[in-house]
Amino acid sequence: MNSRENSTNDDRPCGTVTQIAFQKKRAQRRSVFIDGEYAFGVSEATFQQFHLQPGQVLSARQIEIIKSHEEFERAKELALKYLALRMRSDFELKSYLKRKGFPAVVVRRVLFYCHELRYLDDRKYAEMLVRDMCHINRYGRYKMVAQLRKRGISPEIIRQVLSELIDESEQKRIALKLATKKLASLQNDEKSREKLYRYLKQRGFSYSVISDAVNRLLKS
Repeated sequence: MNSRENSTNDDRPCGTVTQIAFQKKRAQRRSVFIDGEYAFGVSEATFQQFHLQPGQVLSARQIEIIKSHEEFERAKELALKYLALRMRSDFELKSYLKRKGFPAVVVRRVLFYCHELRYLDDRKYAEMLVRDMCHINRYGRYKMVAQLRKRGISPEIIRQVLSELIDESEQKRIALKLATKKLASLQNDEKSREKLYRYLKQRGFSYSVISDAVNRLLKS
């Protein structure tokens, strides 16, 4: 059977909607019955989208489209709740929906929807993260890059955001402040220089920034 024959069969009447009833456990959803048997459940959005009503004759193709749209509605609802907690990257939302078991086609549709409403913006997300990592976490440039990559931010956006928001002199000031506090806890340790280097490296500062901070503190 060729694709045209398959399409013709899918468009043939498959059954008649005989009942639509609110679900007992989830009152915001409806159960759709075809030819007297339960066929599928739908949200209010899907119900309104397809104007479902008793007596409506549906083909197999129409039923598949309705089910696909319902899956999109479920994924969209989860996505909006996920984004309401805090900003996310495209990669984070995509990974979240995949973990929930949604197929790639539904995930792409949800991401498109979120972009259309400007709920997703990797550039703005990266800018927010960099500001927080610099002024709250007090990370060095390398650690910022690692954190941005972890969230799936593209190399081009990372490069642009860091070049615009991260200043070498500011990094040196932050590193010096962290090193000063760390040195006070070392109490004249013989390996103070080594430990300061290791500490600042773990926080993601570059070698030049670390050297500047350590040399200013330990001039001998």
